[in-house]
Order: sequence, then C-alpha cells, then structure tokens
Amino acid sequence: MSWTPGSPEIKSLWALDPRVVYLNHGSFGATPRSVLAMQAELRDEMEAEPIEFLGRSWPARAAEVRERVARFVGADPRGLALVTNATQGVAAALDAVDWREGDEIVVGDHGYNAVKQAIRRLVVERGVRLVEARIPFPLQERAQIVDAFAQAITPRTRMLLVDHVTSATALLCPVFELVALARARGCLVLVDGAHAPGMLPLDLEALGADFYTGNLHKWVCAAKGCAIFYASPDWRERTHAPVTSHGYTLGFHEEFDWPGTFDATAWLSLPAAFEHGDRLGWQALRAKNHALVREGRAEVAHALGVELPHSDDELLYGAMAAIPFPRGTPGSGPELNARLYAEHRIEVPFTSYDGRIFVRISGQAYNSPADYSSLASVLASFG
Repeated sequence: MSWTPGSPEIKSLWALDPRVVYLNHGSFGATPRSVLAMQAELRDEMEAEPIEFLGRSWPARAAEVRERVARFVGADPRGLALVTNATQGVAAALDAVDWREGDEIVVGDHGYNAVKQAIRRLVVERGVRLVEARIPFPLQERAQIVDAFAQAITPRTRMLLVDHVTSATALLCPVFELVALARARGCLVLVDGAHAPGMLPLDLEALGADFYTGNLHKWVCAAKGCAIFYASPDWRERTHAPVTSHGYTLGFHEEFDWPGTFDATAWLSLPAAFEHGDRLGWQALRAKNHALVREGRAEVAHALGVELPHSDDELLYGAMAAIPFPRGTPGSGPELNARLYAEHRIEVPFTSYDGRIFVRISGQAYNSPADYSSLASVLASFG
C-alpha cells in the first residue's frame, strides 16, 4: 500500500479529534478505527454470553492471540504472556528475583519514574540499593550509554534494568550490547521496552534478556491495556503474575492469562492492530515515522534557537525525539503543556532531565510535516 503521512485517507483511519494537532502518540498511543470496531464486536459477543466468552472459549482464544504476538516480537510463546501494561511486566520480573539485602539494581538515569518507584519499594522492603547509571545528554555516540552502565556495575550488582527507548529523552539504548555487558558481569537483565514493540523490529530470542516487557497499545496501535511480558526459560517456573488468581502454581500461562474478571476484548482485538500495521507495511511505517520526527525535530530546534542533543544517527532515536527548551523559559513543563493545549490545541508532552525541560515529539502515520511547523511556530513565541 502506497500512502502519504497525514493525508486525509490516512488520518481517517484514526478516531482522533481533527481540531487537535496530536504529536503525543508516545504517551498512550492512538487506536485506529478498525481496532476499535473489532473490540466493539468482541464486547457485544462477550455481553451476549459472558460465560461462553470468558469461561469456555477464553483459554483457546488467548493462546491463539499469544501465538500471533509471539511471531511479531520474535519470542518463544511458551515464555510470553499478555499483561495490561509494561509496568505490570516490570513488577512480575522484580518479584521473581530472590533479592538479598545489599543487592544493587542499576538503572539508567533517563529511566521511567514508575519503574524507579517499583525499585524504591524494594529498597524499603528488601534493603535493595538503587544505582543510577548517568547517561550523558547531549550524547555523542551510543557507546557512552554502555560505558555509563559499565561504570555503575559493582560486585553487588544483581540486575541491570535497561530502557529500550527512554521516555523523557526518547533515546534508543543499545540493548544487545547491554545484555552482553550484563552477561559478562554476571548480572541479570530486565529490558523495559515500553515504547519498543511496533516502533522497532524485535527478536526477543536473539536478544537473550532474562526478562522483557513492552506495550502494544503505543506503537502497535492496539487497544488500551495491551502489553507483553517475556521470561527466559530459566525464569518461567519462578515467575508469577502480579495478581494471584486461580492459575497460581498451574503454569506460566495459566497464571498470566487469567488475572480475575477483566475486559479481555483489548487483548483479543490485537489481530486487528497487526492487520492495520500490515496494510501500511511495518517497514514503511517505521521509516516514515522516523522521517517525520527527523525533520520535525530539526524545525523545532531551529525555531527555538537550540542545539539538538544528539546526531541524526538512526540508531539513537526512532519515532520520538526530545528537543531542549531554551534555558530560562518561563513556566514549568506542565504549565507549558497546559498553555499549548488551551491556546493552540497542540498536544505534545514537556519532559525534564537534569534540570532541563524538553519538548518530546512523536511521529505517527496520521501526522504531517505541517503539524511540526505549527508546533515550531507557536513554541518560538513562548520565550
């Protein structure tokens, strides 16, 4: 299928408000109409006969969807589970480890706050120590990310917790190199791929991490509440679902597939999300999304009169990018976000790192170059 980003035909595939310039696909994604339609049909089916839907047919249908997801992310389906979000996957991985007082977890200082909060709970309850690897930003090369983690590892390090794509700064981390580093130093490794599925091609078996988790409702454009959790063979018998339900001790899938009564239609509508991506072409979609962001970040940076924090190397960013705001700009990130939306109906997040505010843009098929021009024009007047 040949298509142009932001064309009326492509925009019509989503239910987004046409009055809003939507440059924040990275926060919660945006679900296409075709996926919403399939989910609505599934809800009608569920409510027509809840016992048949959630009781009798659910295990087979869950297994079928899981097989499809496993092919997409390059995972052995025996170690893959569906969860509601990546935060749940992180919780499952952290809970699987028999932490000892004084153990250390190394996490990049660009890491996601909810994940750090999960580790802080271990600090309080288990005496674990949180160690942050300081990743330079601005960044010259990917090797600096590996060096930051290598310098943070000590003989007490038990696990590296690595972002595949950082949230605040939108950096792509060299996960293969970081998994190799963990193996060489005798550490476990959990990869938080909250933004990775769909944005990046994945092969979890080749990656070889102990644990991997990632959202499908972001760049796969699934319905809200779809994510994956992967455990390597050594960990499947020792890993339990965050919610203990009827499947406890019965097996990996039995535990994760049934967290208690829930709306299973988000998971079962995943085939429609994959079909949506197949129609656009995953390789073309990734390339066009990256091209939107590449041009958009350059235009916004020029309008703000700032230097970009890293080069145009495609190994450093994908379908998101962070552009620093001029120092001394009045207002906090939330205040800038509220003003931008209230006055101009532009939806884009303002993040922060190391005391500096960044504007984080996303690129998705429904975006056009004009969206970034609108953002650049407005931000230039915010000084």
